[in-house]
Amino acid sequence: MYILKLMDGGKYNITKEDVNLLSGKTGLVFIPILNGFINVSSISSILPAEISSDRRINRDGQWCIQKFGQWVLESDNSVKVDVRYYPELLEQSQKKELPSSFAKELITKML
Repeated sequence: MYILKLMDGGKYNITKEDVNLLSGKTGLVFIPILNGFINVSSISSILPAEISSDRRINRDGQWCIQKFGQWVLESDNSVKVDVRYYPELLEQSQKKELPSSFAKELITKML
């Protein structure tokens, strides 16, 4: 599975075949799994689901997604995942929030 992210923030799960349909195309392209057309110029990114920044797997093998700053099960969004029991989700979240070395350098120069 892949996650197709649009410039307006919309996210859709698509298959490898759908990614191949989009590859090298321009304009509107029909995506069977969505049963609709996507304007290729409105795509922000297409990433494998396992490396998406808001989708992680916990140590129990369940996929979790981050919604409004809270981790929930992907299969049932009403089930909240407590990061005290699944710290691997928190650790991955903190890693992506650390400032880059370039940002640190800018802050140092501004002080």
